[in-house]
Amino acid sequence: MMVNNLKSLWLRNLVGLGLLVSLFVSSSMIALAAPGNAISGEITVSGSSVDGSQPSVSLNGEKALSGRTFFSSGTISTPEGSSATINLGKLGRINMSPNSSLSLNLSDSNISGDLAAGQIRVFNNEGVAVNIRTNDNVVTNDSNRASNFTVDVTSGATAAEAELGNVSMANGQPAAAKMTKKQGWVVFGVVAAIVGGALIIYYGFIRDEEVVSPAR
Repeated sequence: MMVNNLKSLWLRNLVGLGLLVSLFVSSSMIALAAPGNAISGEITVSGSSVDGSQPSVSLNGEKALSGRTFFSSGTISTPEGSSATINLGKLGRINMSPNSSLSLNLSDSNISGDLAAGQIRVFNNEGVAVNIRTNDNVVTNDSNRASNFTVDVTSGATAAEAELGNVSMANGQPAAAKMTKKQGWVVFGVVAAIVGGALIIYYGFIRDEEVVSPAR
């Protein structure tokens, strides 16, 4: 009798241990597969909507408002009048102009996307490689430096403009260098100084001519 009780107790303990192990393994697998463990970003929408409601974008074919979480392998489309910012945390962020469509894949040190329409501006941190594919080109950066650049396909052909970092296209053409406001003011100052100097010399020459003329 006692032996049977001991066997029964041992079996119950063994079954219980097995259930605990199974539950732990299952929970671990679910946690690893959960989207929360994937690299994600947060969407911020700005602008206006046609019907006067809160501005929104399309995320994987569904309406998305500010604060919506973006997961890798997602596609965002912005309507007329609305723009969006995808904050990617340590990777950087991407600004999307109205009437743009972008698919993104993310990893620990990589931003890879397909720009089907519109214009985006990429701000990536140092150590992050960016690869933006378009219908006719591929825009990449030097991952050793932080970058700030624009990719535009609104004209039908890919145009890239870099304000910060080394950015190039697959056809070997470097991205155009975008002039910053500070650089613009410096150029304006130089041009103004040259024009001002030329005017001073010109009018000084005319005055000298007027002074010399009566003596001739």
